[in-house]
Amino acid sequence: MDDQELMGLSNHHASLAPVIEERPGRYLGYFENRFGEQLVFVHDDGEADAVVLLGDLGWEPCRVSDVGGLPDAGDVILNDEERAFVNAWWTATRWRREGVPRAARRDGRDGLPGARAGS
Repeated sequence: MDDQELMGLSNHHASLAPVIEERPGRYLGYFENRFGEQLVFVHDDGEADAVVLLGDLGWEPCRVSDVGGLPDAGDVILNDEERAFVNAWWTATRWRREGVPRAARRDGRDGLPGARAGS
């Protein structure tokens, strides 16, 4: 790690971890539960939705959408701790979604694979 890096993370899972770019306008959140399962939250300014990647699900990007002001990760099952962090990150990125048309979607051209629909 060089002097400019804040932290480095290791993948605790068998699946190959994605490379997630840090860049201006991108909010990144990291959480590890008591079992060592890792979760990364990614939101880009100008996007209506965010993405969560869970190591125990093979790092497959899963869309997080707004449903009545709350984050909805579709069929992804989150435990209470994981849900609390996703809720906190959703709240922290609310101002980044204000005025964004609902049609604004991640398209996979941003250094992170597109999230599967309905996930």
